Amino acid sequence: MRFDFSTYDLQLVDASTQALAGILLDKGFGEHHFIESTAQQKLATLKFKAFGPLTILEYGVGASVQVHAPKVSNAYFLQVILTGRSVVQGQGTERLLTAGDSLMIMPNTHFESDDSADCKKLMVKIPTDFLHQTLLEFGYLSPAGAIQFDSAAHRFPMAGPLFNLLNDMLQQDKSTLNERALVYYCKLLNSAILNIFNSNVRSDSVSNASLHRYIARIRHYVLDNITTDITIDELASLCQISRKSLYNLFERETGLTPSTYVRRLKLESVHAELKNNERIKNVTQVALKYGFTNLGRFSAQYREQIGELPSKTLRDFSY
Repeated sequence: MRFDFSTYDLQLVDASTQALAGILLDKGFGEHHFIESTAQQKLATLKFKAFGPLTILEYGVGASVQVHAPKVSNAYFLQVILTGRSVVQGQGTERLLTAGDSLMIMPNTHFESDDSADCKKLMVKIPTDFLHQTLLEFGYLSPAGAIQFDSAAHRFPMAGPLFNLLNDMLQQDKSTLNERALVYYCKLLNSAILNIFNSNVRSDSVSNASLHRYIARIRHYVLDNITTDITIDELASLCQISRKSLYNLFERETGLTPSTYVRRLKLESVHAELKNNERIKNVTQVALKYGFTNLGRFSAQYREQIGELPSKTLRDFSY
């Protein structure tokens, strides 16, 4: 498997595993420990590149090693095996990865593997908050909790959007792109990852998550009354069904409770207003407008769904 990693910020050639581990730690890839099966040799290689919010590296040790990497709490990692073999242990399973295999490593996951001497890996670090931002901008439905990818290995596509985007990023002279272009490029890559790897993310925003006539009726009603307090009894009455039937309907169609569904519609509206209304001077006035009276809880819920604090949204889109 081959990428054209032709532009980079840093390169190591014929380095020790200690030097390699130091770069991995310094660049936010966690504290790696390499246990070599032979006498220590200076055969490690590395290429590293920062590209907008993402960081990318390719490395090889040049000897058979056991790799131990502790948890990194604030990022997901896409790992692609370029050459050789890697036996990955974790979550009670053992998986053999060969050239062309890839997997997503989630935050707070301890990673261990036994790698062959000719094993080379490409890794992309994706900050957790930035992945959540992609969900909102590209119309995905954020899960109630953390984004979870399955632990299975996948063949990395050698054609199509994911390969083309990643390969372009490895070749791209980033100095020719402004910050907005870099960020958008990275969001496109995130979206391609979400389309390839199985996860608990759904491909529609909460506004369009279900075509069921009752959900559609409720959605239109909530959006028409988005700044008012809307009760569960009000929604049940609107559909002329019981509260229990309403809860069952939402669980089946959206995976959410009715109150969570309403709150998410409100938060989407808050986000749109913070981005598009130049007259807004502070977050508090918008939060209160949509019925969020506990500002601490509002900020936490906004960050969980949108991927950033409301103050950052306001600041980024202020002119």
